[in-house]
Amino acid sequence: MTNAEVQQIAKQTMDFIKLQIKVGMSLQELRQIAESKMLSLGATSFWYWDIGAFVFSDDDTSLSVSGKHYQTANTLIKVNDIITIDLSPQVGNIWGDYARTIIIENGVVVDDINKISKAE
Repeated sequence: MTNAEVQQIAKQTMDFIKLQIKVGMSLQELRQIAESKMLSLGATSFWYWDIGAFVFSDDDTSLSVSGKHYQTANTLIKVNDIITIDLSPQVGNIWGDYARTIIIENGVVVDDINKISKAE
């Protein structure tokens, strides 16, 4: 498998995650969905401390946490939220690394930043 193919596992997983995010879902559940999806797409492991998906929300999106100390927060996704997801699929000795910040507004993932409501 090539680097581009491992990156594609991460990209396809992120696209899938965006369709799965629901208000009230826990970050732990979101992590499990992401890791299961990467494995189903061909990842054989996760290169960063064996964590496939770092998932943060709200104020925690500004944290920088070593994988050695990372624990997925027992936090629920809110109607208006910010979620950061960082994926680390691995196949053999080839690594992928793919992170995105996802905006939830009125319970819906915002795919176009220009459609985010402006505070008055």
